[in-house]
Amino acid sequence: MVKAIGIDPGTGSMDIVGFDDETGEVFLDTSIPRDDVTRDPSLPLRIVEEAANTVGGVDAVVAPSGYGVPLKRAQDATDTEICEATFIHALDEVRGLRIVGLRRLMHMFRESHLPAWFTPGVIHLPTVPRYRKLGRIDLGTADKLYTVAAALATEVDRWGGEPHTSSFIVVEAGLAYNAALAVVGGSIVDAIAGTSGPPGFLGGGCMDGELAYALCSVEPRFSKSFLFKGGAESILAGKSVGEFREMLAKGDPRAIEAKFMIVEGIAKSILSLSIHMPGRELKIYLSGRLFRLGELRRLLESMLEEWSSKAGATVEFRELEKLGGMTKEGASGAAIIASGLAGGRYSWIIDSLRLRESRGSIFDYIALDGDIRRRIIAEFRSCRPSGIYG
Repeated sequence: MVKAIGIDPGTGSMDIVGFDDETGEVFLDTSIPRDDVTRDPSLPLRIVEEAANTVGGVDAVVAPSGYGVPLKRAQDATDTEICEATFIHALDEVRGLRIVGLRRLMHMFRESHLPAWFTPGVIHLPTVPRYRKLGRIDLGTADKLYTVAAALATEVDRWGGEPHTSSFIVVEAGLAYNAALAVVGGSIVDAIAGTSGPPGFLGGGCMDGELAYALCSVEPRFSKSFLFKGGAESILAGKSVGEFREMLAKGDPRAIEAKFMIVEGIAKSILSLSIHMPGRELKIYLSGRLFRLGELRRLLESMLEEWSSKAGATVEFRELEKLGGMTKEGASGAAIIASGLAGGRYSWIIDSLRLRESRGSIFDYIALDGDIRRRIIAEFRSCRPSGIYG
C-alpha cells in the first residue's frame, strides 16, 4: 500500500491530489488559485504536510518541477537545476511573475523532510530523438508528463491495454498553452507544446521568428509575460474563459473566431503527430479546462472525423480518468507517478516512460553559435534561491 501525492502547477490553479494506490481512496483533493501561490509560495507545501500528518505519512510526493529536472529526489536537486527549471531573467524577477513563486516553492520542497521528487520535461527523455529536440527548450513541461501518466493508467486500468502496445495522442488545452504529445509503445516519442505549440487561450504558441526579432529590437530585455499573450484572448479583448463560454452561447463572431483559432491549432498538431501512430487507428485523450467548453470539443471531433473519412482512418476519443473531483487530470497523473516512484501499484509507468533514464539540460539543444549558447547558459544557470521575495 502506497500513499502518494501529486501537484499540478497550472497557470490558473495549482491542483493537489493524494490517494491510497491500493484502495483508491482519495485523501486530498484541492485546487489553489495560482495567484495565491505567487503571494504565498509555502501554501501548497503546508497543505501537503498537513495531509501527510493526517494520514500517518506519505510515501512519495511529485512536486512542481517547471520546465523539468532529470528525475531525482527534491533534496538532491542543485541550485542550477532549480534555476533552469524556472528560468527567467532578473528583470522578470523584479516584475514578480508567477514562476518566481514556483522557484521559491521548489526550494521549499528541497529543504523539507517530505519524500518529494522533481520530474523531467519531455526534452529530458531518451525516447525523443535528438533531432526532434534541436532548437527547442520546451517540448512540454514536467506537468505534461503527468497528463500522459494519467492517460497510460486509463489505457491499462480501464481499457485493459498493455504498456508496451499502448499508442495514442494526449492533448492538453489549459489556460495559457496547448500541447499534444505522441505516445508509442508506452513512451513519449514526440510533442508539440507550449511556446513551440499551437495557439492557446492566453499564449500565441509558436512565435514567428520575425516577430521575435521585432520584439527584441524594441524590448531588448522583453519579458516572459509576452509569451502569455497573442492567443484567443487577444481576439476576445481580454475576456475570461467564463466570458468566452457566454459569448459562444450567444454566437458572438469574436468567440467563433477564437474557437477556430484554438481548435484548428490543436487539430493540426494531432495530425502532425499522427505520423507516429501505428496502423490507421488514432486514439486521442483530451485534458484541460478548455475542453470543458463543449463547443470546442465538438468542433475538434467534427474536424477529425472529416479528416478520417477522407484518409480512410478511424479516430477514437477516450475519456481520461482522474482521481479527484476538484482537481485536473494532470494532478492525478502526478500522484500516479508518485505511486510508481514509491514502488507502488504504478511502478510500471516509471519504466514505461523511462523516467529514470532522463538526462541533460533544457539548454542542451540550442542550435546557435557557441558563444551565444554559452551566454544563455551563464544567464540562466544562476539565480537567487528564493527570487527577490524573502
